Amino acid sequence: MKHLFLLLLGIALSFSSFSQLAKKTWLLGGSGNLYSYHEKYDAPLTNYTTRFTTVDLSASVGYFFINKFTGGLRPYFFSKKGSSSGGGQGNDLKVAIGPFVRYYFLNDEKQFNLLADLSYQLGINKILTGNEKGKISILSAMTGIEVFFNSSVGLELLIGYVNRIEIINGNTGYNSNRKGFQTSIGFHFHLENY
Repeated sequence: MKHLFLLLLGIALSFSSFSQLAKKTWLLGGSGNLYSYHEKYDAPLTNYTTRFTTVDLSASVGYFFINKFTGGLRPYFFSKKGSSSGGGQGNDLKVAIGPFVRYYFLNDEKQFNLLADLSYQLGINKILTGNEKGKISILSAMTGIEVFFNSSVGLELLIGYVNRIEIINGNTGYNSNRKGFQTSIGFHFHLENY
């Protein structure tokens, strides 16, 4: 499968193409992650194992207000389900939305382009099994490359800094502030406004 993907990517890159980065062009797309993991926790008073599956999706709906500069809204969705060896269940849901801006550095006749992306999302953080809720906010500053298959479709690879704050009110209330680097891969469609 890996070799097939690389072959298709090579064929797509061999065709001359350019991107739609002009004023009055729409940007639609996003990225996603699916993560399944086992966790073993050992402490002096307790130990348990857990198994979780997470789905993390982020979309982008933007408009090029000037050449090479777009802004818009970025909805975010996160779901985590799992269970622990002690019989407990975990079911979390996070939904957020907020603005983003993106700037492409190279001319639009290039087959690839370097970009910078800044976004902020604010939303709801909910533990469904305990019926508790709170807030989530995500600030990210990413940079990377978008490779264009043709004038309308691009594959992006990004790396950057993310600060994610989660708050839950109620019996199991907690505050979490995660800061660090993140990588992302996604597809975008550049659609000309007719």
